[in-house]
Amino acid sequence: MALLWFCRYEEALGILEKDYPNGKEAVAYIKAIDPRKFSRYALVLPRYGRVTSNAVECMNAAFLKLREYAARRLLFEVWIYVMRSFYERWTTAEGSIDLLTEYAKGRISEFEREYGRYVMSNADDDNALVQTNGGVDQWIVRRHPRLSCSCYEPQEMQWPCIHIMSWCKGKKEDYLPYVDKIYFQKSLLACYSQAIPPITEQDLVIHITCRAPEVAVRRGRARTMRIPNGGGSSRRHREYMYPVQDEARLISSQGPLIAISD
Repeated sequence: MALLWFCRYEEALGILEKDYPNGKEAVAYIKAIDPRKFSRYALVLPRYGRVTSNAVECMNAAFLKLREYAARRLLFEVWIYVMRSFYERWTTAEGSIDLLTEYAKGRISEFEREYGRYVMSNADDDNALVQTNGGVDQWIVRRHPRLSCSCYEPQEMQWPCIHIMSWCKGKKEDYLPYVDKIYFQKSLLACYSQAIPPITEQDLVIHITCRAPEVAVRRGRARTMRIPNGGGSSRRHREYMYPVQDEARLISSQGPLIAISD
């Protein structure tokens, strides 16, 4: 996977330098970053060699470090190109055998020596029973809806277990496509999850750049409304509009309600 990443990485930089304005300066900026650090942010490296439930959280933590670079938008363009090329490579039938399959061959070569320990029985087109130690240990291999085993090693270690390889050998099928598919799909899914930055509390804050409308504040004495027929001030309207001010004015005109004597 790392070899495939570096191949696409160099290809993306070549296109960037050729087709984009100021491409040479951009490529020089990206190459100044350690490629191992750049690829570490783009490739999934789950803890303990398996995809755990908090793998996305670990990738988000690495994704935050990528934000420290000034040209992070430029880095995203390169990263998206690499991820798109991964997807196109998998969906087309041409690249079934490439660097990734060669990598898978090296990872599972150590298991091929253990073929003689396992016996496959009750096999049909969809299921098989793989036994060892005289039938003491048994595992069920299923083909549909996807190739899986009751030992759950394919889900944890991202490559088919010895039981699946025994099933493929009994069916005279090549297990490398299963290795390629399981390992690649999990890695690709984890890589795509990094494209979405984590949502923090600061991202939920809406920054308003325009000023709020100013409210006119009336100063001075409140004006009294005149009756249109010229009949003096409208006391009823004044009491309705300014009840608190009129009550305060009435109390202040009457003086203190309780006389304090020496």
